[in-house]
Amino acid sequence: MSNFITNVLKLVSGSVTSQILSILLVPIITRIYSPDDFGVFQIFLAVSGILVIFSTFSYQFAIMLPKTEEDSANVAFLSLILLTFISILIAIIVPFVPQDIEHILKAEGLLKYLVYLAPVTFLNGLFFVQNYWLSRRVRYGVIAGSRVSNTLSTKIFQLLIPIWSVSPFGLIAGYVGGYGIADLIMLKGVKKDIEVFKKVSIKNMKEMAIRYKSFPLFSSWSTLANTISPQVPTFLLSYFYGTSVVGYFGLANQVVNMPMGIVGAAIGQVFFQQVSKVKNGNEKGDMKVIVGEVYKKLISTGVFPMLLLLILGEEIFTFAFGKSWAVSGTYVRILIPWIFLVYLSSPISTLYSVFEKQGVWFTFSIILLVSRVAALVIGGTYGESPEFTLGLFSFTG
Repeated sequence: MSNFITNVLKLVSGSVTSQILSILLVPIITRIYSPDDFGVFQIFLAVSGILVIFSTFSYQFAIMLPKTEEDSANVAFLSLILLTFISILIAIIVPFVPQDIEHILKAEGLLKYLVYLAPVTFLNGLFFVQNYWLSRRVRYGVIAGSRVSNTLSTKIFQLLIPIWSVSPFGLIAGYVGGYGIADLIMLKGVKKDIEVFKKVSIKNMKEMAIRYKSFPLFSSWSTLANTISPQVPTFLLSYFYGTSVVGYFGLANQVVNMPMGIVGAAIGQVFFQQVSKVKNGNEKGDMKVIVGEVYKKLISTGVFPMLLLLILGEEIFTFAFGKSWAVSGTYVRILIPWIFLVYLSSPISTLYSVFEKQGVWFTFSIILLVSRVAALVIGGTYGESPEFTLGLFSFTG
């Protein structure tokens, strides 16, 4: 477990620095942008997050699995080709999106920002592909550096752009710029493996596409369902209550998931790499022991901050972000049970990919998605407040 802990710390150390600085900057950002600006931005993120899932057909999850580096490089290159194709396709389709979408989601001005979906999809997808390749190559230092750059550059852009105009554009442009800089930093790490990528061929890519066909057949839909599940509130809250409620929800979700996501994502990434090696026989280890140790670490790191937010949610948000964002603190208290259990389960869910049990994961994901949509529709239709609706959502989560 010593290597496991060392690799987790490499990822966490860089991310912690960036996230601390990011958290310090968020209170400034919330005093520049309105809840409605955050609401439009949150809807944009929800749409782009769904598109990114389809951009590589989930082949990036298979990068860890081949026994040879050459096969893995072919999977990575296959993912990149699919990503480029889907991004171009999005750029062609966006101009034909009907204007009624703004009325349906009560998000005025959303349509003019959809033009940025194609570059966001490409840059975000490229980030994922490089991330899994560098994880396979155990270059967690490069990944940590890219995350620092992503977080800081995003926030800096979001602070500077309002000098000219305060609108959702600043939030979206900052998000695009952050991923662009992170991708460039990762690319420097990937360049070290240029000799491996020279062995990539169309024939081998076809072989890998067939070998790991369960990923586009099942993982894409499972990942889509699990991406839509936490994003469903963005669309339905906007439909029932408007963008300001989405803005409050978005800030609550972002601030809590920022610090929890650092540790959870780091543990999950190293866990995925380690159990893949154990399964392939490249490294000795007991799978049950590894899983048990990971659960202990997740619980021990997550209990205290969750209890703190559960007790002092409104007070913390009012102090940090201003009185106008106190509602977000209320939402946090409602969402805490869901966020904590997601934090515990997400890193371990990579086991479905390792053992290629995508069909089981797909079934579970669909049931979860349907239950969450039902909870939000029932809450929005029969409940009088977004708090009641979010309560149902948190319970099903």
